[in-house]
Amino acid sequence: MNGTILRTCVATLLVAAAALAAFYWVTAGFSAVSADGVRRAHLAQAPRALPDLALIDQRGEPLALSDYGAPRQKATFVALVYVQCQTVCRTSASGQAWLQHAIRARGLQERVQLLTLSFDPRNDSPAVLDAYARKLGADSALWKFATVRDAADLPALLGLFDIVVLPDGLGGYSHNAALFLVDGNGRLARAYDIDRPDLALADFLQQQGG
Repeated sequence: MNGTILRTCVATLLVAAAALAAFYWVTAGFSAVSADGVRRAHLAQAPRALPDLALIDQRGEPLALSDYGAPRQKATFVALVYVQCQTVCRTSASGQAWLQHAIRARGLQERVQLLTLSFDPRNDSPAVLDAYARKLGADSALWKFATVRDAADLPALLGLFDIVVLPDGLGGYSHNAALFLVDGNGRLARAYDIDRPDLALADFLQQQGG
């Protein structure tokens, strides 16, 4: 083998190794091939602490996202929506309504709670969120609705959950979605398909030992 062929072989191997390393990184260690799958894998591998973002709930009362981050609290299923959404947010709302029913039916009120976060603070005022909660039949002791108090905190909120929101040109938004779990240690630890709250609850119960 002459020097030219040897250099070509080495260069080819280096390119292949670099490509393999890049694929390993973007697929979270070859564990996922979709953006949602990568997000699930990243959260499972490295749960995220909840920052001290100031929120306001449907009653106009202040709270902080980090209130859900204290260890030994209940686990919390979280969905991000905007009230006027006519597409995926309806699936999110239906999923959380199903979870509310399941939590009550299984007597899990002391272990699990629900949180809906609006990423449209300009339109989703406390009064709008309260009307939305009433429309969904939400039990305020179990299911809270809130949005950021300062719109400047919205990028941090969306970044935490890996939610991408783009204006759709019609007054609404195009966005991705998932059903998230803040675990009993107060960490953002899981993401599930928004239309399978049953699998999310089953996974939570399995993690808890039933």
